[in-house]
Amino acid sequence: MEKLVAISGVVKSYSETSVLTGVDLEIAQGELIVLLGPSGSGKTTLLNLIAGIDTANSGEIVVLGKNLSTMTDLELTEYRRDSVGYIFQFYNLLPNLTVLENASLGLELKGEKLDYAKVILEKVGLGDKSQRFPAQLSGGEQQRVAIARAMAKSPALIVADEPTGNLDKNNSKSVRELFKEIAHNATIIIATHDNDYLEIADKAYELNEGKLIKIK
Repeated sequence: MEKLVAISGVVKSYSETSVLTGVDLEIAQGELIVLLGPSGSGKTTLLNLIAGIDTANSGEIVVLGKNLSTMTDLELTEYRRDSVGYIFQFYNLLPNLTVLENASLGLELKGEKLDYAKVILEKVGLGDKSQRFPAQLSGGEQQRVAIARAMAKSPALIVADEPTGNLDKNNSKSVRELFKEIAHNATIIIATHDNDYLEIADKAYELNEGKLIKIK
């Protein structure tokens, strides 16, 4: 399989606090990767570095053959827009937009047609709720909209930060199953403290004292 992400010797600290102390990781195209670890272990930091939201102090992050550390701000913006779908713990839906409009945001940024967002909403089981607003949905349904929004622009890479952290057991299970379904369309990296994700992972790592330990 083609290598999509190559991380070597990545170090990241905030003021006096070291978060990542030399991370190495390779991810092949189409893999579903799970990053485990307690809150504060650096999972979100690593996701943000891979997604081009934050920059490392040292080391190298190459995604899709591009070295993120040498990119300009404009190039990073284009990379995030075109290549990365980000799913947040708190959904980050816009309350005044419908489900369909929220799911279409990435497509509008890329100047593409919105028809595909309708297809994706059907895929995540929300085709009949496309004209509702986020406040009219359950937490599980809102997270499905967030997943649909990330998928709609067909990114090469989807990163998800504690995507089921606010959901009950049943909704968490259905969202995990959804990730498994969409994994053949994109490379997925999920940061979580939920060990149930090990069931769907191709590979899994634990962040411990700033370093990655392979556990699956």
